[in-house]
Amino acid sequence: MWQYRQAFKTLIDLTNTKLSTIAFSLGYDISYISKWNSGRKLPSSKNIYTINRKLSSLFAKVIIEEDKVDDFFTAFKINNKDVLKSDSRKGLEVLIYKLLNEAYMDSNQDLPMETVSNTNFIFKNSSIDKDLRETLEKIIGKKKKVDIWATFDINSHFAQVLMQIGKNLNKDVEFNLHLLCKKKNLDKLDILKKITDNSGINIELYEDPGIGYDIILIRETAYLILRQEEDFSLLTHGEELDTLFEISSYIMGLFKGLNKVIALSQSEELAKSNYRKYFYSDNEFLFLSNYGFEFLLPNPIIDRIINEIDKDKDFKKKEVQGIKLLWEELFADAEINFLATRTGLLKYFETGEIFYCSLRAKLSTEEIQAHLNNIISVMKKNNNINFYIIKDNRPLQAMGLDKFNFFINENNMFFKKINDDGDLTSTSIVTDVKIHNKIHHSLEEIMDSDFSQKYQVDDLEKLFHKYVHVFKKMSHKA
Repeated sequence: MWQYRQAFKTLIDLTNTKLSTIAFSLGYDISYISKWNSGRKLPSSKNIYTINRKLSSLFAKVIIEEDKVDDFFTAFKINNKDVLKSDSRKGLEVLIYKLLNEAYMDSNQDLPMETVSNTNFIFKNSSIDKDLRETLEKIIGKKKKVDIWATFDINSHFAQVLMQIGKNLNKDVEFNLHLLCKKKNLDKLDILKKITDNSGINIELYEDPGIGYDIILIRETAYLILRQEEDFSLLTHGEELDTLFEISSYIMGLFKGLNKVIALSQSEELAKSNYRKYFYSDNEFLFLSNYGFEFLLPNPIIDRIINEIDKDKDFKKKEVQGIKLLWEELFADAEINFLATRTGLLKYFETGEIFYCSLRAKLSTEEIQAHLNNIISVMKKNNNINFYIIKDNRPLQAMGLDKFNFFINENNMFFKKINDDGDLTSTSIVTDVKIHNKIHHSLEEIMDSDFSQKYQVDDLEKLFHKYVHVFKKMSHKA
């Protein structure tokens, strides 16, 4: 069996880690760390689990980066590498964490039980909502990003609890929630309302295979297991690294094999998959724009936006260049219904801010004028383009639709959410045809409603001229 000094020193020698680096990472004085290395002193038993957790992360990172995994297994005479299969770094962290804990236990018989190990709450009644909320809120704490995976249905009571917690978080917290949905319920599910009622949450939805038990995984942080019987409820949670790793591997493997109903996609992932390229290869479209108006930009403006893309974002440049070519053909003869809010257009005239694909861009007054002229010019050549303006924003606000831009064709659909700071969040791709058709129908109803007005090209030209003239006068006065 290893003594703590031996295990600690072997890991230092294997990774060539300086004691000053360890001291900085742990927030301790280097003289204190050197006593662990020499064996003159052991770390405090009160903080040992926190110390070992941080050390395991530090050493695992170096071992992976310097390709010393085999050296690690040889040094500590470990044969089983299966724990590294799904996630090498996390698996290595688990091994080092357990190794240091066991070494400390052999070196100090007064080692206390790990305080963050499984905690059980048993109740005589059948409700655990209050304790579930308090536990989750304590675990989430002041995180800036929360990634939760749960094995229950989006319509379930526990899902509503999670969504309520998400609503109560600060607006600057990114909250990603991955849930299940029974396929037989898709016809009845008002997914649009679920999305709009929880606009502060990025919801990813998977087809429910009928698991039959409730697990919540706060990724890389903690797990919760819930059980409800007729006369009692049980809530188990823990943060110990080895159990967390095993549950994480199981949950991530489970979700990986499920069909997605709504998929979350980051800008780089979306660009590299060429999703937009295939999307704009169709010929019938409906677009709802609440923020700016990115379509029908003149090529010189698109070129200027492309030239300003950072060099390390080459994937964005390629995506925009590809779509630029597609849009020239698209706007020439495709059937397109543009649905824009009056509020969104006025804000665009005033600020010039748009989102072009995953890029945030700002147009000058002259570029806005050129953009509007191009919209009119293209519409005069293509009679299949229709422009609708929502005169009253309140119906959209009541439906929660005022924070989204929707992009729909016959076969595909995605939407982008704009947060209160005007920043773009993850793109959501609708992959289920039933959900696609229901949302499409809902937006068509808005388009044909009394608070939406269809503009012929001549009337639209007059409207654009009127508002641009007003904002020009306002900017000159300023």
